[in-house]
Amino acid sequence: MAQYKKTYDKKGNVKLTELTPEEAVALLEEQRLKEEGIVAPTPPETEDRAAKEAKLLGSTKEAIQLRKAEITGEIKLLQSKLRGEIDTIKASETAKERAGKHLAIFGALYLCTCTIAFLFSMSVLDTDSIAVAATLVTLVVTQLSSILKTVVETKEPKDPVELMSEIVHVTLDNERKE
Repeated sequence: MAQYKKTYDKKGNVKLTELTPEEAVALLEEQRLKEEGIVAPTPPETEDRAAKEAKLLGSTKEAIQLRKAEITGEIKLLQSKLRGEIDTIKASETAKERAGKHLAIFGALYLCTCTIAFLFSMSVLDTDSIAVAATLVTLVVTQLSSILKTVVETKEPKDPVELMSEIVHVTLDNERKE
């Protein structure tokens, strides 16, 4: 005699399906345990669909919030590391490097300011004083240009260890080429 089990489809309709021999043995064993009074472990009660969805959505929301907090923390950590590296680079810059960067940005502004001041003074001064003002402004612009040039072009003395390292590398490169 064939054994059947009840299953339900999505609409709640009952559907009978034939048991496999293994399932039939398990069912008979369960019935025998019931007759002897031994209670078999029961599966946990199934929740209705709405409760399952609410639980899943709640845990998903929490998981998303947790992941968002982790990512935000990682971003803040990376930003602080990068700020630290930038601060380290700025702190290790020499005065020449800083002056060179500053003059690269503002040098033209300084020269334009002197030129504009000269042009403005020409409209205000009388004709006898224009020659003196032109001479002074030319002197200032020339001096400022020479200062800018020396700051940008002056080479810093190298560390003796770096010099020896460069000499060794050049010598090794020449030997390899030969």
